[in-house]
Amino acid sequence: MTPHFLQSEAWEAFQKSENFKTFRQKGKNFEFLAILRPTALGNYLFLPYGPTLENKASLKSALKALKALAKENNCVFIRIEPTLPFTAKEMAKYGLKKTHHIDAEHTWVLDITQSEEDIFNSIGKTKARFYRTHEKRGITIRKSHDPADMEIFFKFYETVAEKDNFQAYDKDYLARQLKFDFATLYIAELQQENGEKIPIAANILYKDKNTGYYPHGGADYEHRKLLAGAILMTEMIFDSKAAGCKKFDFWGITTSDNPKDPWYGFTQFKKSFGGYQVDYAGTYDLVINRKKYLFYSLLRPINKFKRKIFKK
Repeated sequence: MTPHFLQSEAWEAFQKSENFKTFRQKGKNFEFLAILRPTALGNYLFLPYGPTLENKASLKSALKALKALAKENNCVFIRIEPTLPFTAKEMAKYGLKKTHHIDAEHTWVLDITQSEEDIFNSIGKTKARFYRTHEKRGITIRKSHDPADMEIFFKFYETVAEKDNFQAYDKDYLARQLKFDFATLYIAELQQENGEKIPIAANILYKDKNTGYYPHGGADYEHRKLLAGAILMTEMIFDSKAAGCKKFDFWGITTSDNPKDPWYGFTQFKKSFGGYQVDYAGTYDLVINRKKYLFYSLLRPINKFKRKIFKK
């Protein structure tokens, strides 16, 4: 069993720093990090990309432990996202109800145990050429753990969120992650004739001992022909390889072939680096208190609308 980063001790430490109570349990064939989340109607347990299971049959044992934990903490429901590809029919047998996904149900992964040359071949000739010559083009890559640099990143990220129709994370929330070793901000800067350097793209890299992850990124449209986003991605891939990681996870794609799908553009971008698709179960709720859960379900669309309006 190899846990996803969002089930790691590093992510747990960050959640604790955000004043969330966490629980970690390990059984014979499962393990999980559960985060206690508050709502106006009561708490719930959230397992981002968890529980981690040895096989599909292991879910039964994990749910038994989670139910006991939920009752101890007066939870209204349990929200899980197993990284095994369960079907809705399989989940229904355990009383689990599919809900709006929190984390993506599909991702794109590149094997980085390959040689550097094989990775360059996966990335493609054009992106490889731009990466190898980026300094000659006046582009430098800066890596930062300074929360103040999140201002640079956020102007690109917010534009992408609006264009691709997803809810952007709070800037300060992302900035606080840079205080932890797992997160690094990559910034591509273009040198001007007067010697000044201006940022033209920025990505965030998460890294654990097994995998490098690309959760967030954005680039300046005006300088798109310089492929700064691809240059940063390539740097992140090779940094992850150098750190001993076996995989690079591009973190979330759509399976739709419709060019009008909001995620279609960045999905094609991620796939252009080579790799393969990985499918997860999706997001499911196990109801503990049916009455309160019904009210929660009715209020959720209203709260989501409020967060979108006020960006909280």
